[in-house]
Amino acid sequence: GPDQIIACPNCQALAKYMTLRSGNTFGARLWTDGKRAAPMLPLPPEVVKCQHCGECYWLEAAAKVGRLGVTSLAVCVYGDRAIDPAWAAAQTVQQPAEEEYYHAIDQGLAADTRQERTLRILAWWRRNDAYRYANKKKSEAEHSVTLSTLCRANLEALGPLLNEADDDGCLMKAEVLRELGEFESARQVLSLIVSAKYTEYARQIGVLCDAGDIRVRMLEISA
Repeated sequence: GPDQIIACPNCQALAKYMTLRSGNTFGARLWTDGKRAAPMLPLPPEVVKCQHCGECYWLEAAAKVGRLGVTSLAVCVYGDRAIDPAWAAAQTVQQPAEEEYYHAIDQGLAADTRQERTLRILAWWRRNDAYRYANKKKSEAEHSVTLSTLCRANLEALGPLLNEADDDGCLMKAEVLRELGEFESARQVLSLIVSAKYTEYARQIGVLCDAGDIRVRMLEISA
């Protein structure tokens, strides 16, 4: 779809992100930390860093200025009007780095517990991005991942925010515990999962616990 032009809530600088006319989850990959990557369903980040003022903000909090369409002549238009050159020059939104998520949390970007949980999950996913495509057949030394102090603190704060009353929360909490190296606690949380939708994923995470593996891994999705 056309690019959505937005304004940073802090400095009003313009940015853009791609919208979708359609999409699907064919070829999607799912990891143990709950992140899914679907090549046919690319979504903009929930939180972005302004490339002008450097502040992070929720994408949904940004004012929508307009949309950029592209004609067959590659001329930017909006309806039948020529577009402001500033729209065409707007940079694509970028998600924050891991450390920038931590800074945003410390600066109070989360307005409530739900937003804090989301920010901590996004920071966790950002940290794990470097390891997502690691070869599972490499040496066992690969399993010895050292968590930074900030990463460990983030996971320790995230755990209590995850609801054990539902299977989705249990699965994610068990994964947090596994990546912290608390394998027995992770197994106990996995034992609470009863839904057939999650039992196979729980089994795979349990196998990683048995192996003493704390690295994020790709889940095998049954057809």
